[in-house]
Parts: sequence; C-alpha cells; structure tokens
Amino acid sequence: MVVAAMMATVNVSAQDEWRNEVSVAYGFGSNTYLISTIYSGIFTGDQKNYWGPVSVEYFYRPITNLGVGAIFAVDGCKWSDDDDAKSTFYTIMPSVKYNWLNKSHFSMYSKLGVGVTICSDSGIGDSKSSSSVNWQVSLVGMEFGSAFRGFLELGTGEQGIFLAGLRYKF
Repeated sequence: MVVAAMMATVNVSAQDEWRNEVSVAYGFGSNTYLISTIYSGIFTGDQKNYWGPVSVEYFYRPITNLGVGAIFAVDGCKWSDDDDAKSTFYTIMPSVKYNWLNKSHFSMYSKLGVGVTICSDSGIGDSKSSSSVNWQVSLVGMEFGSAFRGFLELGTGEQGIFLAGLRYKF
C-alpha cells in the first residue's frame, strides 16, 4: 500500500512538471471549408473536394492551468477535375488554453486562438494569394492518457467544429 501511495504521488508530481505540449490534430467543419462551400454554391458551383484542416499546436504552461502558444493549420480544396486548380489555406494563430479540470490521466479545457489565414490559389487563371483574420474557439476539450494523450475538442473556427488528435506533454 505504501508503494502504491508513493507511485500515485510521483504521478501527480510528474504531471505538475509538464510545461510543454505539442499536438497534431485533424478537424471537420473549419471556417475555410464553410466559406469555400458557400462561395462555390453561390458563385462557381465547381468545388470538387475539400481536405483538412490538419493542425500542429505548441503550448507552454507558465502556471499549472494556463497555456500560451500557437496553432498552425493547413487545409484546402480542389476546384475542378484538373489537379492544378486548387486553393490551399495556411493559418497561424497565437493561442491560449485554460485547463479547468486536471486529473492524472484526464483533463478538460477550453482554447482560444486568433490569427491570420493566407489563401493561395493556383491553377485558377492567375495564381494569387489573399489573407484574412481567422480564429478557433474550442469550448470543450477532453484529453486522455499520461505523457502521450488522445484528445477531442468541440468548438468553432479554423481547426473545425470537431477535432481529434494526439498530444505529447513534456
């Protein structure tokens, strides 16, 4: 029993020492997906498929429950059967994450990021680029595991309405 108590103490202590986390995720229903679908339906009607967003995040925790960092996401769509006609969206957002429930193998959090999306069109007449403000608000996120964690989030923005991924805390 003493050994079990010591192991539990070490586990909790180790979690408090995690200051960094890196995540990779895939989402559904991003802002650029919704906008490009509406644009295609109203103006062109020729969007063939959409992929992404695939995102990478980094957060540093200066205090136990608060993380500051950045999100990078990329997604895109094809506009025709021609492989060269496509739009690719690159997004970078400074972000903040607040863990409002922390257990040794489970936590819940909320996240906010605001940044810029750069759209690169190619193969559609003249190649061009444009930029716009974009965001991610994840109202509820859940992660499971120890140093390596799986996670799910529900929110709205450039990472999507629903996203899932893997996270490493160190």
